[in-house]
Amino acid sequence: MKWQIDSVGQFYDPGEDMAVYFDPASGDTHLISHFAAYLIRQFSDQPMGMEALIKQISPDIDPGDLIELTQATPGLLEELVTLDILKRV
Repeated sequence: MKWQIDSVGQFYDPGEDMAVYFDPASGDTHLISHFAAYLIRQFSDQPMGMEALIKQISPDIDPGDLIELTQATPGLLEELVTLDILKRV
């Protein structure tokens, strides 16, 4: 399965545990985690599968956290699909 973003929105990080994300495609604003914002920024107009995404973000992740990250990422991507930020292709 691959995911894609139609247009990257705007982020506002108030320096707390969450970030505000404005999606210009829908006009919606969402309160999301910093990790969700980080994942959104990884997508361009090309679809990306889980293996490619994990490979892309691995250099930024502590090796000890990589297994937990790999397990948590699919659920977070599905949440972003539910919010219409990402789409499955």
